[in-house]
Amino acid sequence: YSEFGMCLAPSGNAEESSEGAKDTTSSASDGGGSIFARYAAKNTVAAKSKVKEEKKTEHPKQAMCDVDLEEDEPLSIEDATFKSVIADLESLQERLVTIGPKIEKFLTKLKERDPVTKKPRYGAKTMPRIKHVIRTYKAIEQGVAIVFHGTYTDPSLVSSLRSKMQQFNEELNAQIESRKSQQQLEENRVANEKLLAEERANQQRLLEEQRRRNEERELARLAEEARQRRVEEEKCLLEAERRADRELLELVPTVGVEGVREQIARMREALKDDRAALDTSLGSLYTLFEQIVRKPEEINFRRVRRDHPKFMEDIGRHVGGREVLIAAGFKLEKLDGVPSFFSKEPHIESDMDGWSNWFDMLKKTLEVIEDEMLK
Repeated sequence: YSEFGMCLAPSGNAEESSEGAKDTTSSASDGGGSIFARYAAKNTVAAKSKVKEEKKTEHPKQAMCDVDLEEDEPLSIEDATFKSVIADLESLQERLVTIGPKIEKFLTKLKERDPVTKKPRYGAKTMPRIKHVIRTYKAIEQGVAIVFHGTYTDPSLVSSLRSKMQQFNEELNAQIESRKSQQQLEENRVANEKLLAEERANQQRLLEEQRRRNEERELARLAEEARQRRVEEEKCLLEAERRADRELLELVPTVGVEGVREQIARMREALKDDRAALDTSLGSLYTLFEQIVRKPEEINFRRVRRDHPKFMEDIGRHVGGREVLIAAGFKLEKLDGVPSFFSKEPHIESDMDGWSNWFDMLKKTLEVIEDEMLK
């Protein structure tokens, strides 16, 4: 009773449920035929509308008859296919058959009385709920019977749906066959035109084929020569870059805080007669390291293009400017093919000590630059 009752019993008290059940039973017995006639007519209009829409698709039969509906998608007669409506009705009929024995047990117990107290088996609160369940079941059972077997005046909805589905499929198949025939004729016409065009082009292709091969051989020869020259140039450029990198690294014998101080001292000595340039260089270095310390995870702050115009103007063109970055732990790398100064952040989870040392170095460098700015 709990499973069936929880599914069918409406909210509210038992007396209201009992009255609602009476109305449901009366409606199902008096007007059941007309209700399902309206349901069938409604389905017919929706089906015809779907036929018009599906004719525009590439595979209308598959789209109309083989639609896959998700389990949780709400289904109504307007958007359901014939097949899915019939399947839902058959599923409802099977559920009623399964619940039938439980309803019979309820009916039997309603007639029984306690041998001692002579009172009904169910109490005053339970009795209306049991009756409501039975009335609801009977109403649904009568409605399903009308759907499958019809009435004296109207045929069954299921047989009507099956007939309409068969008729629709036959019409759809005829349309598909007609369309296939037209498509085949069109394909044959296109194929013949293509064959003639290929025959006409074949002669021209044969005449041009030898010339094209000669041109390709010549282009291949020129391309190979250009490739060899490019390889040699790249080797020279790479060697020059490596030599320049070695020379730059040799200018930084000491790495760390002391190295930063040494390179700033070199810069101060070189710019002793140009205080404005020194202040600009120190200010730019301060901004660069302050951004990294403030947001160490931001890779764009830790990557400096070696040929960037602003970097070269403020820092790179002065003695000790690039060397400060090297002393602070920056590496000479190519990022996306661009030579850059790059401060690589250690992985904080796998190398906590390395990350702490790296970050401490950045902070100390910032402090040194700040002290130099105050001099």
